[in-house]
Amino acid sequence: MASELHLRVVTPDRTIIDRKVAGVSFQGVDGGYGILPHHAPLMTALAQAGVVQITELDGKKVDLFAADGFAQMQNNVLTLVCEAGEFAYEIDLARVKAAEAKAREKMAGLDRLSEDFLRAEASLRKALAREMLSRRGSGTGGLH
Repeated sequence: MASELHLRVVTPDRTIIDRKVAGVSFQGVDGGYGILPHHAPLMTALAQAGVVQITELDGKKVDLFAADGFAQMQNNVLTLVCEAGEFAYEIDLARVKAAEAKAREKMAGLDRLSEDFLRAEASLRKALAREMLSRRGSGTGGLH
């Protein structure tokens, strides 16, 4: 039997994943992580918006958008608790484009150091990360 770890990804709305996988990679606030079975215990904040790449037990790679959360590895269980998370195929590209436009419009009229500008900029980053993942998942562009 191949080595495996248990992955659990949870948002306020639902449990996205709760199953065995071969590995997981994601971007933390302090750098990239590659988690394999029996990884040392850790806790870190996730990057504000990014892609979690899951390697299934059969070797297939699956991408997931995750934002605003943390990761904990303990006893061969990786738990990601995120404010938002969705698979590439779940992303509504029209909604993402609308969110991007709204964030750009809001940013245009604000002082770059204001709290409202920073919130709009964070919204823009999330929209762009979702768009990139959606396009990559549908084979229409983005990173490999």
